Amino acid sequence: MNTGITSKEAILQVCRGIVASKGLSAVNMRSVADECHIALGTLYNYYSNKDELLLAIVEDIWKAIFHMDHKCPTDFTFPEYVAYIFECIQKGAEDYPDFFTAHSVSIANSEKGKAKSTMKHYFNHMKTGMLEVLQADDRVSGEAFSSAFTEMEFIDFVLDNLLLLLIQGKTSCEVLKETIRRTIY
Repeated sequence: MNTGITSKEAILQVCRGIVASKGLSAVNMRSVADECHIALGTLYNYYSNKDELLLAIVEDIWKAIFHMDHKCPTDFTFPEYVAYIFECIQKGAEDYPDFFTAHSVSIANSEKGKAKSTMKHYFNHMKTGMLEVLQADDRVSGEAFSSAFTEMEFIDFVLDNLLLLLIQGKTSCEVLKETIRRTIY
């Protein structure tokens, strides 16, 4: 009886475990096949090369990070939602050490465009959620935005500062939340 893993979802689950415990650089076709208890050739039936597998892992981990609690964004005020995103990314960084810095380095030059596109997709996902929450937040002043200071420019500013806090290793985004409150309320 074959006890090996035989689905992309199960392979990715094993890969998330490898990334969580050993880092993204530990992923290679042979180690994944061994962990999945399948022949290396079988893994190649699912992923044609290491870069394709890495791209799938990167996308899967981004999905895991941004859908952790499956909370409805409109349950939050805008500053609370920004804090929620901050916490999700922090938790993702704890669950997948070095993922944020390693994933762009781990993929061959020919696949960097796809990796960058995947990351951009998830940043756009965050921005879309932020815009929905901002527009649903009934505390936002009607005079907060103008043609010179648009909602999307504000979201770009907030996301850039949120990521900067994470890169700097900050454990809180309270200053950013207060800046948001003073700007939009």
